[in-house]
Amino acid sequence: MLPVLKSFFDKNRNLIPLMSTALLALTAYAVGAYFFVGMRNPQVFFNLFRNSAHLLISGVGMTFVILTGGIDLSVSGVVALTTVATAVLLREGMNPWLVITLMLLMGMSLGAVMGAFIVKLKVQPFIATLAGMWFARGMCFFISDNAVTIDNPIFQILGKTKILIPGLMELAVQQGTPAPYISIPVVISFLLLLVAIYVAHYTRFGRTVYAIGGNEGRNEHSARLMGLPVEQTKMLVYTFNGFCSALAGLCFSLFVFSGHGLYAPGFELDVIASVVMGGTMLTGGSGYVFGTLFGVLVLAVTQALIQFIGSLSSWWTKIVIGVLTLAFIGVQTVLSNRKSGRQAALTPQARRRRRLQLAFGLGAVAVLAASGLIYGWQAGQANVAATPEAQCQVAPFREAEASTLVQEGAVIVYHRTAGPDCVDELYAIYPDGRVTGSAGGELVEKQVSTDEVDRLLVAISVEHGWFTGDIYSTYLNPCRQCYAHYIDISYDGQQKAVTGVDGTTAMPPGYAFALAEIRPLLPVVNP
Repeated sequence: MLPVLKSFFDKNRNLIPLMSTALLALTAYAVGAYFFVGMRNPQVFFNLFRNSAHLLISGVGMTFVILTGGIDLSVSGVVALTTVATAVLLREGMNPWLVITLMLLMGMSLGAVMGAFIVKLKVQPFIATLAGMWFARGMCFFISDNAVTIDNPIFQILGKTKILIPGLMELAVQQGTPAPYISIPVVISFLLLLVAIYVAHYTRFGRTVYAIGGNEGRNEHSARLMGLPVEQTKMLVYTFNGFCSALAGLCFSLFVFSGHGLYAPGFELDVIASVVMGGTMLTGGSGYVFGTLFGVLVLAVTQALIQFIGSLSSWWTKIVIGVLTLAFIGVQTVLSNRKSGRQAALTPQARRRRRLQLAFGLGAVAVLAASGLIYGWQAGQANVAATPEAQCQVAPFREAEASTLVQEGAVIVYHRTAGPDCVDELYAIYPDGRVTGSAGGELVEKQVSTDEVDRLLVAISVEHGWFTGDIYSTYLNPCRQCYAHYIDISYDGQQKAVTGVDGTTAMPPGYAFALAEIRPLLPVVNP
């Protein structure tokens, strides 16, 4: 058995990073499902794709860029600009299909401009795309300083349409959970992935992309001598990546139903990390588009595991992704060195340089891993040292008290617990505009207009679908930075209470919008 595996890996060394990433993603999810009952819910698995559809779309475009030996840092800015421009144009009443077309053309135009700087003016891709990122971010705030809500009916349908998964209906009924589903952006991302795989591996354009990249830029000169359209191909690659960035921004808009210039911070690094972990060499010329899917899954599973653990900061996601990215770069370096060593004898200087590169990469991984372990150990020691009396206790939801307030006439009862300070806040909103509650043991009161209460009830119940199956309880044990929420709403003869924890992968988007609508009316709004 071992000789067979050794022979297989010797013949398919380029597949090692891809298979490693796939194994890592599936193993991590299996471990999470073993320890956390919530991760066994099929919807949690499909939420990995729902929450990462825009990342996969952008990753497909970035794969082509990196295969040519380039890089594109503008993707986060283009995504944010697309959300803002889409929201503003829809607010002004423009046809939604025309808006979608304009956004895609805008993304392609920005990609083509940056490609022209790189190809025609010989500007380094890092510099050209960094300038593009800051230009896009600046244009976001030139268009609108504040967040803009998307309430267009077509976008609401595109974002909220549920595509049920065949064969899992019975399992959902047995578990008493909503039927598993995916969204339209997920379908779009997989269709784009299939098209990209075909283009990369079965067309002349794809073969040219692979021929351009790699070998520290020397392959580009070789491709030009062979008569391949190098400049045209690189222009098309950056244009296509701009298209993917705009499409990712549109899909992200369908997920959050709003636009803001601060959306997608650090998104470009997540995209690059997913491509690298998917097996694509940063130096270009080697990799698979299909591998990007598993790179995205690694990021999504890592985030889900940290959220389910609950006691870890969200920054652990960045730490883990950083360690994994450096580890995969180290593996790629080793494989590249072995491949180049088989092709030609290296000079002593070249061997020395490659050993230094490898030592630097492995050293960086070791330092980062050691830092993470030390931080984790110190945090664990601090938790052990802390006495139960010194730790705040998470208060349970006051459901009986909330129900009593509803019976006494309250139309909305909002209870928030947990968080860094283990808050325990309970508020009631009445039809006459009276808002009462307790925050930190103090009784507080506020008077708002009846129109504000009516508008709030309509927004939550009608626009965000509070009394539909789109809003459901997703309570998990809150992390130290997370808050647990309990909302009980009575409106138009209907009453429904829903629990949830902010930051969880399964929280319905409408629930978060309901929170955003309620909190401005409260007497005391703590962070």
